[in-house]
Amino acid sequence: MQELFDFSAYARQVRKISRLLMAYGVDAAGISGGVTLLTIMVEKDLVRFRPCAEESRVVCGPGCGACCVLNVAVLFPEAVAITRFLQRRFLLDEITALQTRLEELQRKTRWLDDEERIFLREPCAFLDNLGRCLIHAVRPLLCRSITSTDAQACHDAIAMVALQEAPIVEMDLFQKKLVDTVYCEFGWALECLGLDHRPMRLSSAVLALLEDPELVALFLSGEKVPVH
Repeated sequence: MQELFDFSAYARQVRKISRLLMAYGVDAAGISGGVTLLTIMVEKDLVRFRPCAEESRVVCGPGCGACCVLNVAVLFPEAVAITRFLQRRFLLDEITALQTRLEELQRKTRWLDDEERIFLREPCAFLDNLGRCLIHAVRPLLCRSITSTDAQACHDAIAMVALQEAPIVEMDLFQKKLVDTVYCEFGWALECLGLDHRPMRLSSAVLALLEDPELVALFLSGEKVPVH
């Protein structure tokens, strides 16, 4: 199916749709709604176009979190959608506790490259005590692209990276390519609209928005958002 699927045509379609969705995003609610519609489209397209055999082999599930020690890049609208989700679903004291975890994670990982972050094995701040993702419904596109057909292989791969003997982890390559295409074209659409299209670290972007909601207006004005 992957060989038959026209990713070039799909990329053009995604760029067009992304531009339309973001063109009508005049505030945080509009941006969040646009991102939600885009991710709904992605999930529906995966069901529609992915070979059934590939879906049946994916073993990812709640509480695993093996890959949740990686640096995750987001586009600013994704961070807006996640922040809005948190503010609508969680109590103030829960958000305050989350901010503390985000600050601690940023302190530990801010200057680490991808390999160094894996060595540290510091879990994502959005995991609860049982290892479940608190933002799974609005998780970043690049989180959606990662799958595995063997949970133990994921754990072994993370544990053995330092030894340079990590096993190969089989994943749904169609899902990865489709979602990565959406992420890239979404970025292109933002650039075409004159908006900040730079990749940002998930934890840094959400923390910045929780601390300063006015960053949304800065983004919509076409300025670069000061996320570090």
